[in-house]
Amino acid sequence: MRWLASLKHRWRALVHGTRLDEDLEREIRAHIDDEVDDLVARGVAPVEARRLALLRFGSRGQVTEECRESRGVSLVTSLSRDVAYGWRALVRQPVLLAAASVSIALGVGANLSIYAVANDLLLSVPTARAADRLVHIRTGNGSHVSYQAWELIDASRALDGVAGYQFEHTVNLRVGAESTPIFALLVTPNFFDVVGVPVALGRGFASGDLAGGRDDRPAVVSDAFWRRRMNADPDALGTGLVVNGQPYAVVGILPAGVRSVLGYGFTPDLYLPISRALLPAIDRPREAAVMLIGRLADRQSAAAGRAAMSTVVAAVGDALGDRELRVLTDFAPVGGLAQVHDFEVVGAFFVVVLAVAGLVLVIACANVSGLLLARGTARRREMALRLALGASRGRLLRQLLTEGLLVATLGTLLGLALTGLLALAASRISLPVPLPIVINPAFDLRLLAAALLLTGVSAVLAALLPALEATKPGLAAALREAPASDRRRKLTLRRLLVAGQVAMSMFLLVVTFTFLRNLERATTLDPGFAVDRVLVAQVTFVEGQQGSPEDPAVLRMLERVRRLPGVVTASASEGVPLTLYSGSWTGTGLRVGDASGLVHAEFARNRVGPGYFETLGIGLRGRDFSPADRLGAEPVAIVNETFVREYFGGQDPIGALIVEPRRDGTRTYRVIGVAATSRYRTLGEAESPAIYDPLLQNSRSPRLAHILVRTAGAPAPLLPLVRGAALAADGSAAVDVRPMADALAFAFLPSRIGAALLGVLGVLGTTLAMVGLYGVVSYAVSRRVPEIGVRIALGASRRDVLGLVLRDAARLAAWGVAVGLGLSYLAAPVLGAFLVAGLSASDPASFMWTAFLLLVVCLAAAWAPAWRAARIDPAKALRAE
Repeated sequence: MRWLASLKHRWRALVHGTRLDEDLEREIRAHIDDEVDDLVARGVAPVEARRLALLRFGSRGQVTEECRESRGVSLVTSLSRDVAYGWRALVRQPVLLAAASVSIALGVGANLSIYAVANDLLLSVPTARAADRLVHIRTGNGSHVSYQAWELIDASRALDGVAGYQFEHTVNLRVGAESTPIFALLVTPNFFDVVGVPVALGRGFASGDLAGGRDDRPAVVSDAFWRRRMNADPDALGTGLVVNGQPYAVVGILPAGVRSVLGYGFTPDLYLPISRALLPAIDRPREAAVMLIGRLADRQSAAAGRAAMSTVVAAVGDALGDRELRVLTDFAPVGGLAQVHDFEVVGAFFVVVLAVAGLVLVIACANVSGLLLARGTARRREMALRLALGASRGRLLRQLLTEGLLVATLGTLLGLALTGLLALAASRISLPVPLPIVINPAFDLRLLAAALLLTGVSAVLAALLPALEATKPGLAAALREAPASDRRRKLTLRRLLVAGQVAMSMFLLVVTFTFLRNLERATTLDPGFAVDRVLVAQVTFVEGQQGSPEDPAVLRMLERVRRLPGVVTASASEGVPLTLYSGSWTGTGLRVGDASGLVHAEFARNRVGPGYFETLGIGLRGRDFSPADRLGAEPVAIVNETFVREYFGGQDPIGALIVEPRRDGTRTYRVIGVAATSRYRTLGEAESPAIYDPLLQNSRSPRLAHILVRTAGAPAPLLPLVRGAALAADGSAAVDVRPMADALAFAFLPSRIGAALLGVLGVLGTTLAMVGLYGVVSYAVSRRVPEIGVRIALGASRRDVLGLVLRDAARLAAWGVAVGLGLSYLAAPVLGAFLVAGLSASDPASFMWTAFLLLVVCLAAAWAPAWRAARIDPAKALRAE
């Protein structure tokens, strides 16, 4: 038990250190008094006896320190004294403390805010019981399996449970006399049991809910839905909802801040049990219906769960006659880093933004380092005296680094407060996206770890160089008044720091201007189709009321719309380019024209009706689809010019056949036209191949379709007319009509977010760098007052002095700009991945304009101290010398 006694001894030394010091002092005095008494008894005079006793005892301070070190807590007590001394020293210079803390707060706050959003959108763990035991399951079929496959997999009991869910689904919520499309998460009845989603009021779904086609329909709503549509009524349980024309009863309300298993901030308003009314694919044994999520059993390792699931999916694939289902392709943890790989572009964008924010922090730390360097110059005599009195350089370094850590800690605390304010603002922002995405950054252990890391990094970056500079050997030079030339030499490190700040600011401004140009190019880029005088009506039908393939309900709406005054032409389609529903992206083997073998082709795909190309102003060679192109007629298709160039070798494809192998058999269709290439998924994409299929040759009538309308004049007056005509054809449908320009807002969102975030960071970093430049020029002027006074006394004009100071600042800025240009050129390939097609991140004109702007800003920052230098009174300057 010796270690326990040692621990108790050290704890007592920490808690009762003052009392132990008092006891030690009394013991030392008693020892010296005993020695004095002994000498006096031998006949030595009292005064001489005390002198001899003190000589024999030795240094009281050294003995005291040795005794303190024997307690085993000397490091802690020493650090506490460093902290107390450092804090007193900083408080005596409140302006320096405030400036340094605010600089670090801005840098740390920017980094923590961006990290908090990235953490919430990309790394958040779903709100679930023991979320680390949940896994995503995928098979060779892709992300979805059939409902029958889910039933067999769950019944195998290979895991503690396997649930299914479907999120690519909107339902129509009846509100008064109209329907509103909202996103719902359709889940299997065991979803809440398997995942363990908490319910604030009521319950989740029971295993028997709708299992056998029961008529009662339960619903679980989110906290936001409860507050927005049910006025946060605590008695809301049992409230009726009309979804897709069917009655549902609210049985549960989720707590606030629930993060779904989908990640990326996706927060569904409704959780509904999968039923035939909502998902007809429930009865199709080979139809992709649900995604799978499983829970590992107690004491079941991930490897054991994967092995068990591999065996199960192989057996289920054999039972359903589905060879692709037999292969387990993914068995990954839910949430965290595992999901970032599913969305590389978003993850890469946050990496770039965090890197830029890191540069802002480095600039802020360089500012603080410059302040501490100036402070260290004034403290050189103090440091030299402490070295002369026996303090080691390491001891002084520790003291100065402790002071830097105090500044960094205070700055980080302010940065956390700033992050909290920004997080509160972000949680109240409604993103202009047609998805229920909620940004809700929360303070968690990861954010705390990031804050601690930034505190340490800031302390080292800000304080290490000033500490090394302040404790350089050279007692004689430090103890005497240093000459002016020596002071200017010691300013070199500050000048290097400022040049580095300017270089990083140059890089930040290049990134900022690049994304601003990207936004400008995106907003003026020709998407390849008409935007002005075009309306888009998104129509969501109730499941089962979308009509038959021979008579789709959307065509009945279309006929009414075409008869409206002011409508030039109208068409229908499943997808609208550059929106959330832009069609599909297909990668498959094709036999094109006279080719003998298959070629792997990747292309955009959309199903469109007659008049689609005329309505959107897309050039077409050949013939358009007609009402005769329906089921039973020869399958036909229209390809775009890029498809012709890549897969037909530029030869005329009209009349040629395309053979496409599918799971349900081979499909052969004839090319009847060639459309001009346009943008399909994103504004930044390169020219992509595309195939258009006739809307009427689809074996299923679309439940979500779009009506496109070209108007003779301004489209705004026709918005209510188009909506009214559509609802007159089907009052149960949800119809959202808006101008095409508004519908494309989703396509511009990435460019706007990038420009806004990087613009703010660029301005912030440049401002900090200019503050640093202003400080170093002001400091240089203050140290050169006698020299400038002599120059003026010898005949130098104010213009000469002004030019002298500005030239010095210009040289400093020029070096920084040159280095920043090099960094920007090296980073150009990385930035190019986020830009629209045709825009280069290394445009020389952009570099030159950015460099010119930064040089102007640098000279503006140096103007005030240069003007003060030019107005120095030589008489006063010489008297001061």
